[in-house]
Amino acid sequence: MKKNRMLGVIWQVIVAIFLLLPLTVSFIYSFAGRWTSILPQNLTFRFYLDKFKDSTFFLGILRGIFISALPVILVNIIILLTLFAVIVYFPKMEKYIQVCCIIPTTINGIILATSILSTYAGSGTIFSNRIIMLMFTYCIFCLPLTYQGIRNSLYAVNTKTLLEAASILGANKFYGFLKIIVPTVLPGLMNTALISFSALFGDFAIIKIIASSQYETVQTYLYKNRNTDLQSFSAGVVILLVLTMIINLTVHKCAARNTPQGNKENRIK
Repeated sequence: MKKNRMLGVIWQVIVAIFLLLPLTVSFIYSFAGRWTSILPQNLTFRFYLDKFKDSTFFLGILRGIFISALPVILVNIIILLTLFAVIVYFPKMEKYIQVCCIIPTTINGIILATSILSTYAGSGTIFSNRIIMLMFTYCIFCLPLTYQGIRNSLYAVNTKTLLEAASILGANKFYGFLKIIVPTVLPGLMNTALISFSALFGDFAIIKIIASSQYETVQTYLYKNRNTDLQSFSAGVVILLVLTMIINLTVHKCAARNTPQGNKENRIK
């Protein structure tokens, strides 16, 4: 038993080293003025200072945040309103809504982007705009996760019964939805939105296919400059990695806070 456990630990250590080695080398290389021998030489923060002075780099980060946040906000609002109406007024329609929202899980992101590009590029409509095309592609991409998260949240609070109780107390349907249902499902809504945002922010393939030349995010910026200055490129990768880790940590903390165990700990505090 101890031997099997030891083998498991050794295997985990090997996998961890294999996964972390490229990141560790990139981190060290981002400080190295020269690295022509076993150990790096002339360690410096110059490459990070250059990145912080590079307006194009930070504009790429802001563009990535914008193009990731807007589809998430749109899809969350649309799905929340749709599921609220379906659960309260048209429960028989839910199975059709579910099928429509789950379909994108069967389509690969690259195939989806290529299909949308070949359909709408040069069509002369508003959808021929690459940024609009990218935004709605992201809407489709995050639709299944958003649907499932909001559906679970609405059923967890027993929306229909809660709304009926509010009506008995004199609240109309609009007030009950805005002041009772939305605040109740807001934690689950935020968790779903943050998970979708982190997935879209880290995307490179879809944006490279649809709009890399017209809408340069930080991922496409790094890809374009990957062969110019390797130390500066490594510094950009480290900054982007830290930013992505902060987003993922925020998602994890929000999700943990809204689990039954997390709610119990908050009440104790």
